[in-house]
This record gives sequence, structure tokens and C-alpha cells, in this order.
Amino acid sequence: MLLVSIALFVAPWVTDSPVTAKDAHRNELAVGLVVFFAALARFKWRPGKVPDLIVFIAGVWLVVSPWVLSLQNTEVFDGAHVFDVAAGTVLILLAVASLLLLRAIGKNGAPRQ
Repeated sequence: MLLVSIALFVAPWVTDSPVTAKDAHRNELAVGLVVFFAALARFKWRPGKVPDLIVFIAGVWLVVSPWVLSLQNTEVFDGAHVFDVAAGTVLILLAVASLLLLRAIGKNGAPRQ
């Protein structure tokens, strides 16, 4: 999750994207911050459902945001919305996997039978 948040931070500068994709990059930076702090919360405190649900919602937003924000109507296609959909899908899969692992482990730390 931390790696995806870092990728969301640096993507606008690494890809040297055009000016027409400012909204996409602001969206990526905002979601990157949310995911970064949710992932840090998992390290500082015990992993729980709340950070995973936050990451899941952030991932869903990243997947739908190109259409909700009309980012596909930029003058120059720079692949920002393809990156958003890919990063959002990865976040959704990570959050679901983490939630399933938490459920399998149970409350006392021992695997469920």
C-alpha cells in the first residue's frame, strides 16, 4: 500500500505529463496522501478493518474518478486515467486481501478453524 501511495505521489513528475492533466494529478496526490496515512496507521497500530476500508474506498474512487471527473476529455491523452484505474485496482485487491487475512486470523491472533 505504501508503494502504491508513493507511486501516486511521483507519477506526475516521472511521466513529465502535460498541463492538461492537472486535475488527474491533484486527484492522484490526494488519494496518495490518504493511502499513505492509512498504511502508516497500519504500521503504528495493529492492523484493523478501518485502514483497510479506507484503502478500499480510495481504490474504488481511483478506478471511477476518470469518468466522474471527466478526465478522459483532456486534450492530450497522457495515460493518467489508465494509471489511476491500474493503481485503484491494486489498492482494491490489497485491501480485500488484507481484510480476508484479518478475518482468517481472528481476534486472538490464531488462525480460525
